[in-house]
Amino acid sequence: MKKIIPLLIITTVITITLYTFYSYIYLSPGTTVSPQQKTEYIKHHISIAVHAGFGAVALLSGMFQLMKRFREKFPAANITLRRIYYFSVCISAVTGLYVATYAQGGLVNKIGFFLLDLIWILSIIQAAVADNKDDMPAFRIWIVRNYALTFASVTLRLWLVLIWNRYSFEHSHFSEVYQTLGFLCWVPNLIFIEWFYLSKIKYQPR
Repeated sequence: MKKIIPLLIITTVITITLYTFYSYIYLSPGTTVSPQQKTEYIKHHISIAVHAGFGAVALLSGMFQLMKRFREKFPAANITLRRIYYFSVCISAVTGLYVATYAQGGLVNKIGFFLLDLIWILSIIQAAVADNKDDMPAFRIWIVRNYALTFASVTLRLWLVLIWNRYSFEHSHFSEVYQTLGFLCWVPNLIFIEWFYLSKIKYQPR
């Protein structure tokens, strides 16, 4: 079980990364979204592509920060990927603040996504400060919290698949659930990390 869970996470991260580049960078704007969303995607395709593209890079590069064996075996590559992660999170989160202002689903969704990007920025700053001070225990805490927010791109799509399969023939119900995705995609991630991971984690030197 201990090996299966990391393997599932790695597979999911790689799949979502490839899907993001394919759907947001390669395909025409709005190809993979509903007709109601397509207009906004076409109008703001550059900001959405930047937000999604750098978010995908962050999702992939950040994964290695959680791999102890990788950190110990490839310290130089780990540092490089960490810097790529910092940069990608900052670009994706800043553009995300703008993207959140026209997110579908009403005011609740807009607030949810805006808070996600704001906390995403603040937590990566905390991680970078701890890293700069070589305070690895604090760094591990903040990088795990931050990656839980980065992983929202995965949980968002999992929620979309779930509610689409459940409510695809009940548009009113689908719309009601969709309005909460701005919070559902990241709040459960943080709760899980705080209660079931960070409370038991043991930190090792870099």
